[in-house]
Amino acid sequence: MPLPPLHASFAPGPEGRCGRGFASLTRSAIFNFQSLLTVILLLLCTCAYILSLALSLLDRNKTGLLGIFWKCVRTGEQNSPYVAVCCIVVAFSILFIQ
Repeated sequence: MPLPPLHASFAPGPEGRCGRGFASLTRSAIFNFQSLLTVILLLLCTCAYILSLALSLLDRNKTGLLGIFWKCVRTGEQNSPYVAVCCIVVAFSILFIQ
């Protein structure tokens, strides 16, 4: 007796394959450019905001794994006009195009 499908997208289609394939199983920001851009912009803006609240929190961790957040702060500060334009474009895209 065959087992029932776990989800509708796993049910075999007319071609004999399961659902929509690998693309339906990997709904991550890594594989979607717009989602990846949104996550990066949110990271840059959040780190810059945290720096404005607590200066010593991010400035003492310049190396290691937490150094990524320090680098995000510096990138957000040095490229703030570009980051702002990208935030506006992504917000417009999410609100009106999707």
